[in-house]
Amino acid sequence: MLKVAIITEKLGTYDAKCTTKIAQEAVDRGHKVYETFPHDISHAEGKLIAKARLYTGAEAPQDEERIDLEKMDVIHFRPNPPVDMAYLSTLYLLNQISDKVLIINNPEAIIKLPEKIFPLNFPKFTPKTLITRDINEIRQFLEKHKEIIIKPLYEYGGNGIIKVKLGENEGLFGNIQNQLAESKMPLVVQEFLPNVVKGDKRILFVNGEIVGAYSRIPPKGKYIANLAQGGSHQKTTLTSREKEFAKILGPILRENNIYICGIDVIDNKITEINITSPGGFSNIEELYGEKPQIKLWDIIEKKLS
Repeated sequence: MLKVAIITEKLGTYDAKCTTKIAQEAVDRGHKVYETFPHDISHAEGKLIAKARLYTGAEAPQDEERIDLEKMDVIHFRPNPPVDMAYLSTLYLLNQISDKVLIINNPEAIIKLPEKIFPLNFPKFTPKTLITRDINEIRQFLEKHKEIIIKPLYEYGGNGIIKVKLGENEGLFGNIQNQLAESKMPLVVQEFLPNVVKGDKRILFVNGEIVGAYSRIPPKGKYIANLAQGGSHQKTTLTSREKEFAKILGPILRENNIYICGIDVIDNKITEINITSPGGFSNIEELYGEKPQIKLWDIIEKKLS
């Protein structure tokens, strides 16, 4: 029996849909699973302590107790972004015990490989991209590419994404300028990929190997395909280019102890490499009847046996 702590949104809710699949698989295997939240973790006199609840199923709430995270066998770090200083602070604390406990995903990797910056290491496979706080740089990028997507650097779920087309809705630049003035964070600007209407593909990796994929289709007349923004999901197949990229990415994920990764692909171009709290477990099970969480726990148990 393994002792497992899962740092997450509330298990059993929509926001922790995939994490609940991971937790339930651990419970079904007889492991002792605790759920805790980032704000319930403290560094107290040399120990990393969490206020946690024993998890035995979504409908079985338990009393709160204090646990020493260093005494866990496995810690799953799966709170949803945005990746802000509160998010990073929890990672900094977890990194203090990363040589003593198997933490999924590796805190150091999450810190150094942000999901919208990580793809820049693979320019052959990515859309034309600009990351900047300079409004004039954005204007020049628009003039060059005619139609662009602008999105926050550390948000998720399609939040804050806008599309600007040269000569049509450039009035949005006023809003962009206000956004830049109100925040110290740069924006991600990418060429618009019109084939997003055919699907924004999520490919899920476990221990560097593909375990499933599905396409997210935006609502009619829209360009944001995220399920949280009203998109739908459907079965898909992998292209030869996606398989080529997977062969490159897999060893990098394993080298950095990234056990769970979800990449987003539009028209054969990688837009994000998500290692914070990648979804896809429940979608793949729903569409194909397969359970990637089984492979995940097989790997964890083998590593710790």
